[in-house]
Amino acid sequence: MTLAFQLGNFGALITFGLGLMGLFMPGVAARFTSITPVGSMGVSEIRATYGGLFTAMAGVVLLAQDRLLFGLLGTAWIGAAAGRLVSYWWDRNHQLKNVGAILFELAIGYLCLAPVIASWWRNLFA
Repeated sequence: MTLAFQLGNFGALITFGLGLMGLFMPGVAARFTSITPVGSMGVSEIRATYGGLFTAMAGVVLLAQDRLLFGLLGTAWIGAAAGRLVSYWWDRNHQLKNVGAILFELAIGYLCLAPVIASWWRNLFA
């Protein structure tokens, strides 16, 4: 396994772990993301979105080991960071936690994108 795929797997494993946290520890996930679930439907939403969605996406990527799927997962993380950047400027959310979350999401995104980026570099200089 190449270094690029090892990095991609690391990013997918982090995503999978965060998904397990959302699925089985929704209170911890809620505090981690600074959200407050409203009633049992709010908890269900955390389990579904932060749990099931993250776990399923990362699980498929880890099983398939497909460059395109790593790219999709990485792009999703980059998209999350982009949304936070909008909040940084539009909502004037300059809190350190928001800036840290932007960096965290960019880091996981680029880890997941490593197999795609490595392929681009190989093709560029082939």
